[in-house]
Parts: sequence; C-alpha cells; structure tokens
Amino acid sequence: MLVSLSLNFRKPTTIKPHTFTIKAGASAIKHIKSHGLSPSDISVMNAAAGGPRWIALYAFDKYLAEHWFHDRIEPLHLVGSSSGAWRMLCHALPDTLDAFDRFLDYYINQSYDTLPPPEVVSSGLDRVVSGILGENTAADLLHNQTKRLFVIAALCHTGRLTKRQQQFYFGKLGLKNALSRNLLKSDVERIIFTNTADQSVICKDEFSTQYLQYTDEHIVHMLRSTGTLPFLMHPVDSIPSLDGVLWDGAIIDYQIGLDYTTDGLVLFPHYMDTLSQGYFDQYLPYRKFNGDVLDKMIMISPSQAYIASLPNQKISDSSDWKAYIGKNPERISYWKTVAARGQEIVAEFDNLYQTGQLIDVIEPLRF
Repeated sequence: MLVSLSLNFRKPTTIKPHTFTIKAGASAIKHIKSHGLSPSDISVMNAAAGGPRWIALYAFDKYLAEHWFHDRIEPLHLVGSSSGAWRMLCHALPDTLDAFDRFLDYYINQSYDTLPPPEVVSSGLDRVVSGILGENTAADLLHNQTKRLFVIAALCHTGRLTKRQQQFYFGKLGLKNALSRNLLKSDVERIIFTNTADQSVICKDEFSTQYLQYTDEHIVHMLRSTGTLPFLMHPVDSIPSLDGVLWDGAIIDYQIGLDYTTDGLVLFPHYMDTLSQGYFDQYLPYRKFNGDVLDKMIMISPSQAYIASLPNQKISDSSDWKAYIGKNPERISYWKTVAARGQEIVAEFDNLYQTGQLIDVIEPLRF
C-alpha cells in the first residue's frame, strides 16, 4: 500500500535522481510541505502530445495505474491531446494495464517501407485506436465516472484542403500565433470528447470550446481526431454535429496549459522538462507557458542523464519514422527498448517515494 510523503521537508540531502526529474509549483510544494503527497491529492493528470515520445512513459503510466489510481474513489480528471490523449484513454478503460499493452503493441508495429500517403496513415491510426479500445465500448467509458476523460481536438472551419492549401492555412496560423496566441481563436475551436457531463473542471480561456460525449458510432474517429497530423493524414470530418474538420489537438493544446477549477494538484508525467502551450509555441522562446496552472502542478520527466543512456541518446520520437523507413525491425526493437527501460524510472521513483526521500529532490517548477 502506498504511503504519503513525510509531512515536512528534511534537511536537503545530496540525493539527485538519476533517471528522472521532479518539479513542482509553489502551491504544490506548500501542500507537500504541510501534508505530504498521496495519490488522493491528485485531481487532474495531464498528458502532452508528442507522437512516439509517449513510449518513454509507458512503464511509468502502468505504475501509476496499478499502484496510485487502481482503487480510486474520488474523480480523477484525465486531460490529453494526441498520443497523450491515448495514454489517458488507457487510464480510463476498465482493463487499464491490458489497454496500455495493446497501445504499445499496435503503435510500435505500424510499419511502412516507403513514406505512406495520408489515407494509409489515417487508417493505420484508426487501427491503433480500435486496438486500444479492444472489446470496450463507449458505454464502458461513459459508465466510468471516476476516471473522467477529456480528449482534445482542434476544429478548423474548412473543408478538406490540398497539400498546398494546408501549407498556406497552417503557415497562416503559425504567423498569427507568433504575434499572439489569442489570434488563433478566429480560426480554431477546441473540441473536447468526454465521458462525463461535468464541464466545470476545465477553466474557460480565449478559445471557444465544445464538449461532446462518446458514441459507439463515432468513438474511433472521435479518439483518432486528437492525433490527426496535418499533411500526413486526412482530417476527421465524420462527426455530424461539427461544422468543419478535426485536426490534432496539439494545435491549441500541445503540452496542456489549461487551468482547472479543482483544488487538488495536477500531475504531469512528461517526456521532457520543458513546456510549450500550443504546437507553434515551441518555436517561440519568448512565449511563456501559462503560469497559473504551474502553481499546483507536479511534473515528472526523464532526466537528461537517463536519456543520454538510451539507444541513439534520445527517447523515441517522430523523426524515427523517417530515419527507420524500410527498417521496421530495427525501429521496433529500439522502441521496445525505450519502453522496457522505463522500468528504471519506476524503480527509482517508487524507492524514493516509499522511503520518504522523494520530497528532498523536488525542484521548483518555473517557465
């Protein structure tokens, strides 16, 4: 049974985790100083977009599912976009651990000998989403009101665009975003696919936001939409209540800078130790991440030393699709290694947590 952390910060030690870093905002640190940290303190878990980089968190996600949240009573709000949303989907399904295994298997075994056209990638991601779901249906998600799932997609009020039209359209969005993130709101609307009628936990911001509940007829496309990459895939245009096409949720919410009404803490298992609110913001060093949500956030990510010890001295990422084109067995082996090595993060984290030493290595979270 997991225990909470010691109630007080002890004298700082020389301990520094080898495999991960953990950072927390001011209110989160204050809470931990006063009350320790236990799974019940977490009200929200965020999961960023990032393509194959999620694989580095596969083992840690399973650890959280099995040891932190398996007997959860209080609502846990699971918020994600793109591959991060599919991680949160696994947490929300009744067979969570098996769902993560299915996700890993279907995802890494996508194989291409040449650069595939959009229809091939789109149908491949449909198979990944269907694989994650397994025999589960929309009803299984809707029945689970403890694990409240919020999958983010971006609605653009256009029809399907040619490649050249996409270049112009998304180039325009990038330029507008460089001036102000606020300028995107006339072009892009946030769509949140969810299993709950409660729309109060995510604070409103400058983007118009619609909530839609899952239906069996459209659940695969609803869930696939969040990871639908421009240029590489066809947008989702099969949801009858929406006027426009759905693209990757990362356009607005790349690494999830949303604020929440809950008083609890926000847990963010992340594949890197930097944050960019929207996809285009990662290219703008002057664009600051939403500081309000950082205040009660706890972010855990692989350390630079750990990443340097991996094959290719990096975690799996989208560049691997092209680097390993026609060399699928080598890529699959590499990605399986990244997934398996995540157990090292789990072992070190759990040891520090169980012995009460985790509190000594938390760093301030500032961006």
